[in-house]
Amino acid sequence: MKLLPFELRKMFFSKKFLYLLLFLVIGIVVLFGRNVIFQSYIETEEMEEVESLLSTAQNKARMHQYEVLQDPEDEEAREKSVVSGGIVDLLYDLRQSVGSDDWQNRLVTENAMFAEIMNYKDMGEDFPLSYKEIDQSVALNENLLEENIRPEHDTYSLALPNFVKQVVDLYVTFGAIIIMLLIIGESMSGEFENRSINMLYMQPLKKTHIVISKFWSSVLLYLLTTGVILAGALLIGAVLGEDGTFAYPLLVEQNGAIAFMTITEYMAQALLVLSVTIGLVIALYLLYSLFFKHTLATLFVLLATLAAGYALFGALPYAGVAWFNPFQYVMPEDTILIQNMRVWYQGILAVLVLTAVLYVISLQKIKTSKIDS
Repeated sequence: MKLLPFELRKMFFSKKFLYLLLFLVIGIVVLFGRNVIFQSYIETEEMEEVESLLSTAQNKARMHQYEVLQDPEDEEAREKSVVSGGIVDLLYDLRQSVGSDDWQNRLVTENAMFAEIMNYKDMGEDFPLSYKEIDQSVALNENLLEENIRPEHDTYSLALPNFVKQVVDLYVTFGAIIIMLLIIGESMSGEFENRSINMLYMQPLKKTHIVISKFWSSVLLYLLTTGVILAGALLIGAVLGEDGTFAYPLLVEQNGAIAFMTITEYMAQALLVLSVTIGLVIALYLLYSLFFKHTLATLFVLLATLAAGYALFGALPYAGVAWFNPFQYVMPEDTILIQNMRVWYQGILAVLVLTAVLYVISLQKIKTSKIDS
């Protein structure tokens, strides 16, 4: 009995898996439709942000003008009045550019405004933008201008590369783990619950082949699911979306400094760390199934393990923990985009080692598993 092809066919042709693939494709279409609907909201959101900053700047300017009227000899108040007035003027210009196609001028105006706000904050005044926010916004604007790349909305972009990134973000941030648990949730524990495992035990094959076939068929189904999601996002974005570039810059924080990576680099790294984490999830599932032999108990303990591991290792402050943390990629986006005291790939070896250990333990555990009466 060739167990791996049998197991793969059984899982692939199940109604649950086929319906899940259909649901994922429909979800991608709905996500793109949402982006289309919210295109008008992008301009509204930009206008609201500008109006909020303008209101603050006007209040600041009036306050400093009053201070100058009260004391014409107050040079500090006069200087603050000039700077705050400059911020107001730049915000008026920025308001005029909202919704226009001249994105280069808008970015240049934004950076000029940010420079004036920095100058204002250096005078000891507050403004509802932090130094970090300003530095990151200026760096991204400069990069876009240098590369001649039109800025895209983080959430509602119709550009093909940016839309594919949105899909990947949703997939790697818990989405893939939930999807995989839906796919494999009964593949081993269900065998114990309905006692079909007894039939496998009576076949002329080694018990370890059961774990091997379950593990690798799950891996293959994960790869297939990932391929369907990427293909669906690329197809929908190419047919219905707008042009863009996979060289679009994403801001990365590296030990407090600002750096950039392209959308292509980000998706490659995200899918790599997701894939090794899915291997860990599958290995954990198989081992817990052999211990608990009940689907709900297995899934509950598995999710609790992932959550506890992510929280426990995340609370450890020292830099070297990233090398030994096998749970850091449960939420991989921050691991890639915020690399303070760590590098994005540091935990991969720890994940692979733990996966191998759990896999071997599962092979040993099933050897001692007996037929239920």
